[in-house]
Amino acid sequence: MTMQRPSFKIDATHPGSDLAGEASAALASASLLFKSSDPAYAQKLLDHAKQLYTFADTYRGKYSDSIPAAANFYNSYSGYNDELVWAGAWLYKATGDQSYLDKAETLYAQTLKGSLVGWTLSWDDKRYADAVILAQLTG
Repeated sequence: MTMQRPSFKIDATHPGSDLAGEASAALASASLLFKSSDPAYAQKLLDHAKQLYTFADTYRGKYSDSIPAAANFYNSYSGYNDELVWAGAWLYKATGDQSYLDKAETLYAQTLKGSLVGWTLSWDDKRYADAVILAQLTG
């Protein structure tokens, strides 16, 4: 790409639960990959995944609402609940901490259940992946 790609930041006054949730899920899943070969690195990934999840859950908001200029590049059409569920499920897989799964299930039931129509997994929309991972985790 030859166009400029500005960077932006999220913080407590400009939240981005979708961004922080997605990053949390990525780090939690990566920690599983390194658990056997590099436990110290896996723990570092997991620690940061937990921090990002806490931030995403505490300061809820869509990054494209908080940072309108970012919407020109990656508008968040699906909101942030799908990424919070995604992060919670991966954190449960990585930690075994039931509270992450409980939050993911509750948020899915309250905001996403029944919304799987006409789309698939994408960078913006994790609803289908949420349904699959929750089904795997809960049977």
